[in-house]
Amino acid sequence: MAKEATKSPHKKEFYIKCAELFKIMSNPKRLEILNIIKDREVTVNEISKILGTRKSNTSQHLAYLRYTGIVTAKRNGKNIFYKLVDPKIIDSCKILSEIKINKYL
Repeated sequence: MAKEATKSPHKKEFYIKCAELFKIMSNPKRLEILNIIKDREVTVNEISKILGTRKSNTSQHLAYLRYTGIVTAKRNGKNIFYKLVDPKIIDSCKILSEIKINKYL
């Protein structure tokens, strides 16, 4: 007698959302940006200086993170300050770093 397949514990939408989040976080520079803005509001210039990247490149990453809803932006005079919507997203990186990643790469 064939063993009955077990049902997935989550709905399909859950897995789609997880895959989308992993796609967003698949870029190392984006992860660095998220780590920089996890505790405070920061401008593009500040982030670019910390990362040693061009402002235009940093702006593209921030625009994508804003589009996906992970980051918010607030204008104050000439500056735009970026902030992580939910700092718990950094926890997912901590969890992944605790896994023996080299085993899978």
